[in-house]
Amino acid sequence: MDRASPRLAFTVIPLSILCILASLFLTTAPAIAGTVAGGLGTPSTDRANMRAMTLMALVDRALRNNPETRIAWDAFRSSEAGVALQRAGYWPHITGILDTQHLRPLNFSGRNAPAQTRYESSISLSYLLWDFGTRSGLLHQAEFQRDYEGLSKDQALQDVILQVEQAYYQVVGLRAVVTANRQSLRDAQANLDAVKERKSSGLATVGDVYKAEATMAGSRLALDQADGQLAVARGKWAVAVGSAPDTPLRLAAWDKQEKPALPTQGIGELLAEARGARPQMLAAIAQQKAAAANLEAVRGRGLPTLSFNASTCHSRVAGIGASSQFNTLVSLNVPIFSGFGDQAANEQAQVQLDSANASIDQLRTQVELQVWQAYQNLHAAAAGLANSQAQLKSAQQAADVSTARYRNGLDTILDLLSAQTVLANARVQYVQSRLCLLNQ
Repeated sequence: MDRASPRLAFTVIPLSILCILASLFLTTAPAIAGTVAGGLGTPSTDRANMRAMTLMALVDRALRNNPETRIAWDAFRSSEAGVALQRAGYWPHITGILDTQHLRPLNFSGRNAPAQTRYESSISLSYLLWDFGTRSGLLHQAEFQRDYEGLSKDQALQDVILQVEQAYYQVVGLRAVVTANRQSLRDAQANLDAVKERKSSGLATVGDVYKAEATMAGSRLALDQADGQLAVARGKWAVAVGSAPDTPLRLAAWDKQEKPALPTQGIGELLAEARGARPQMLAAIAQQKAAAANLEAVRGRGLPTLSFNASTCHSRVAGIGASSQFNTLVSLNVPIFSGFGDQAANEQAQVQLDSANASIDQLRTQVELQVWQAYQNLHAAAAGLANSQAQLKSAQQAADVSTARYRNGLDTILDLLSAQTVLANARVQYVQSRLCLLNQ
């Protein structure tokens, strides 16, 4: 799937952006992990803010600065440490102890016993030789948890990119709406001037002037509302790329001729691709495997374990002498009764596994529905764009004709204002149709 057919297989983001930025993020991931929020106010960043930024540049900045990417990366690093922690269970544990003691022995004969200074050093080794799945289950659980966090990180990256893309197109769209409303305001002003001119010639009434003024006030209100919405959208856009809402960011010129193409795959292929490739879906499968490994570990806790222990100790009493000792022990630990705790733990782990399986089925249904909706919305948006373009062309022609007819006294003021209202709505509808297609 190319840039022209976004959000169908993964339902969350244009696939070409992921392909281009995947390698970029892998090389910048350590920088993302180490970036701090205070670094956004540097002079170099301020200069970058004033440059016109493309969508790709905005996405790159978001992947570096958005806290969500750092949170996801840190969670993945933590899960990697969890795997190393569980692997430590396969190694022997060695402990060394050094003691120094000064004492006076108890003497019941009434004589003064001399004080003693005792020095002791010891080292002990403990090694679990065999269990019935506890260590392996915990290790497998940690490995699958690492896979889950890695896939969740990929999903977080896609979510951030989607957030930036939606904010970008919202700003672009509202800028276009503001431009369209300004043109409508100029048209309304021209109509008002024409009505006043005809009134001064006795060809229009004061009521016609009031109607034209009301239309102009409505156009000005629509422009003010669009300006406010644009200011809010700019704040969301800045936050999406990891900056403060009041950060001055400039957009590069938008290619108005850009027109995404429809996907070549059928809906069945897209559904299959989403089931097998969406990170959120794969993460749920990894979480289910982690739950199965946890059940294995829990079951092993109620089974015997075989361990080996050894220690050696060297003691010396100042002025008396020294001695050494050592011992080795092989023990078989057989759990007999734990207050039914093992049975309860097994039942809890089994329920968690069942819940993970149900979550996979639920998520699969959601993914399929999202792909289906995105596919249908994309085709509807493509058809809507063609219709809105035809509507805008016809509305412009109708407004031009009505303006000429009104100046020649062939149309009433209501005809003129009606044609101008239709044209203003057609301009906004065309912008919305283009953005609807780009956001699918």
